[in-house]
Amino acid sequence: MLRTSARPLLGSGGAMALLWLAVLVMSVCLLCSEKDPDSPIKNLRMEPGSRRLTWDLSGNVSEIKCFINSKYITKAIDSRYCQFYVLPLCEVKNFTISVKQDPPFSTGLQYVPRGAEGKPAAAARGLDCWVHDVDFLTCSWEVGRAAPGDVQYRLYWRDLKAYREQECPRYEANNRGVHVRCRFDDVSRLQRHIQFWVNGTSRRSGIPCSDLCVELPEIERLSPPHITATCNKSYSMMEWKVLSHFNHRFLYELQIQKGTDPASTEKLYENHFVIYNPGNYVAKLKVQGFFRKDWSEWSAPQLFVCDPKDEHRRDWLVSVLVLLGTLLVLGLVALLCRSFAETLPSHPSHEGPHHGQPPEPQAGALGHQQSQPGGLSGGRGAHFGGNMKRDLRRPSPIGQEPGGGSPEERSGLGREHLCQAHRVNKGLLHPVPELRGGGSR
Repeated sequence: MLRTSARPLLGSGGAMALLWLAVLVMSVCLLCSEKDPDSPIKNLRMEPGSRRLTWDLSGNVSEIKCFINSKYITKAIDSRYCQFYVLPLCEVKNFTISVKQDPPFSTGLQYVPRGAEGKPAAAARGLDCWVHDVDFLTCSWEVGRAAPGDVQYRLYWRDLKAYREQECPRYEANNRGVHVRCRFDDVSRLQRHIQFWVNGTSRRSGIPCSDLCVELPEIERLSPPHITATCNKSYSMMEWKVLSHFNHRFLYELQIQKGTDPASTEKLYENHFVIYNPGNYVAKLKVQGFFRKDWSEWSAPQLFVCDPKDEHRRDWLVSVLVLLGTLLVLGLVALLCRSFAETLPSHPSHEGPHHGQPPEPQAGALGHQQSQPGGLSGGRGAHFGGNMKRDLRRPSPIGQEPGGGSPEERSGLGREHLCQAHRVNKGLLHPVPELRGGGSR
């Protein structure tokens, strides 16, 4: 009966209870070294105010080391405590100490900071900071994936020397009005070691913070320097200067190109370089902080003219090319104009009355003028010439040029009369026969 009655107690629930009991026993065994009365380390504790991991020491030990998440950080001071430069503000960390003895001994604790409380996925993510353009520092982050709709973030910083805390002086927000960026305008007043953190607030839920510890020299993005040069035909002396509040030793990469030759690159530790027989060349430069990984961008290419003759020859060639181009354009324009003129229809004078030609004379008037054979009195062309003279002497109406009609009409009439007179004088034009029964004599 006892065996039968005992079976239901060891069902699935009883098996799980036994499993948890085994885990608990193993955990106790793992920590039994600290509870052991002969343990060299007792009462392990964290003191956040002084950033110390401290303990009570029992017996003599040769060396004690401290670790954070299994990463070695520092040695114990006087075998009594480990001093940390900074403690985590927003993330749970495991602190461990290891005692060098025979047999080896270790123990640890889990440190849960106040900023770790809340919904982890609502915390600001991707916090990043960098120094740029010599004097400025910018930090940026993204809104947490599970952040509530009314979330707002604020960034704080403190230097790890004086441990003074300050809030961001200038925020930038996204289209929802949530802070996602902060800018400092004067990094010269900051210490080299800085801790940043972003707190989130909401009426709906608690939000953990996000933190970042940096050394400002390591996060600086250097600006490429400007090159100055003193040069002539024999040599060119180039110099430059990099500005930084935190980095003072640099590695340079200088690229030089002469004419169409392939560019050559020099790696330098000095901020100057000499080229002999330089001619005219183009140079650009980039810089890297000593013991740093990232290079700056290339500076803008700069042209240095050390041989003016080469420059004059180039200017002369450009002028010639411009002149030839202009002549070619003018020639093409003239050719197009000529082709266009040839396509216009012609208007011969004998095809009938047109604008600018005199109308046909009436019969009476023509008969009156032909008082002598041939239609011209006083010999060939005399009466025609006299009439022309009288027409030229006759005063013109106001607003009208001598000869009557528009300038175009006068031009057409004058040319026609002169041509007829010339042909009559040369015997090329026969006299007009006298009209009978027409006008009076």
